[in-house]
Amino acid sequence: MSYPQQVLAQHSTLEARRPRSKRFVDWVVCAYCRGTGVDPKYGNASRCTVCGASGKVGVTPPVVTCLRCLGSGREGGDLNCLACRGTGVVCVRKDAISCPKCGGTGEDGVFYCTPCKGQGIA
Repeated sequence: MSYPQQVLAQHSTLEARRPRSKRFVDWVVCAYCRGTGVDPKYGNASRCTVCGASGKVGVTPPVVTCLRCLGSGREGGDLNCLACRGTGVVCVRKDAISCPKCGGTGEDGVFYCTPCKGQGIA
């Protein structure tokens, strides 16, 4: 047996392998194109940049509605929302609490709250 084969045989036991961490993915309707898969800014000639023309976006639960765009996935007309990246929802931790600076509103005066990025969740 050659040296590389000896090394592989010695270190390829089942105990040495790490278990894969499984992430649960939930699918939601794309808020930017409203599930059509077509970019609303350019019409039928181009596909949605958020969902890649599938009409659905994979998110890791738990999720809440984006406070910045109110779940529309758009900001200022046809621009993608920077907080949720056009999905309309934001992934949160299970132990998430309301932001202590803005009290969960997501607003800090005229602008959005910087620590929570306008989501109201810390």
